[in-house]
Amino acid sequence: MAQVIQFDFAKANSGVIDIATVQQSCRKLKAGLIAPAAEEVKQELASEHAAEPIKDMNDIIRISQFLIGQRRYRDNMLFIVGINFGLRVSDLISLRFSNIINDDCTFRDRFSILEKKTKNTRARRRNRYITINTAVVEAVTLYLENTPGVRLSDYMFRSESNNGANLNKPIHRASVDTMLKGIARDLGLGNRMSTHTLRKTFAYHQMVMSGNDPRKLLLLQKMFGHSTAAQTLDYIGITSEEIDEAYRNLNLGSVTCNYLVDSNLMESDPVTA
Repeated sequence: MAQVIQFDFAKANSGVIDIATVQQSCRKLKAGLIAPAAEEVKQELASEHAAEPIKDMNDIIRISQFLIGQRRYRDNMLFIVGINFGLRVSDLISLRFSNIINDDCTFRDRFSILEKKTKNTRARRRNRYITINTAVVEAVTLYLENTPGVRLSDYMFRSESNNGANLNKPIHRASVDTMLKGIARDLGLGNRMSTHTLRKTFAYHQMVMSGNDPRKLLLLQKMFGHSTAAQTLDYIGITSEEIDEAYRNLNLGSVTCNYLVDSNLMESDPVTA
């Protein structure tokens, strides 16, 4: 005979029931309720985006501290500059110290760059202006304090391979991809990491910082050269996040965790004349 669950919504709203605990426990089936698969199950799916933004600020701090702790000052500088400038990796690795530091050894307030993809795809060539913030200044200073013999004309992210160690050559984009995937593996991050992660992290936190201001969305759309605002939201992962939340919170038919349990919404009788 099926068990009938008696549920008191008044107690739920009074805080007697720990909904988070109930939700967690209902995800784990009792032993013996289902048998292992008898055959391989295949499913056709569209390919996922290769990269996700780093959404948790604690993970950003962890990555930076991890790299600094290993004395990987160049990699830390690349990571910090990447998530604060929001450039494509091809433009990021082309930066030289002279882009951000004046001849008198003071940091510039901002600099201009003609992005490679923009240069090749847009009818009107237009510079992008990048403001240099405190996080970038700190990361660059830390690198310079621990790296002797650097010149203003040097690439910021020089190759450290056997072929490029003594030459003023930038790191290859494939090496950046390998570095980011290695960080995710070493720190146990759940993110799908690639070179696009840096740019997407920049955009994601721009939206969060603005409180999802539509004007910031339009700015990012213009900055990234996307045809629609929806494309920008999808690129930085906000659309999928909101879809996940919509599914997770609905729970129609569940007596222990549905969207009304912790809600103040109440049905009232119609007003009679």
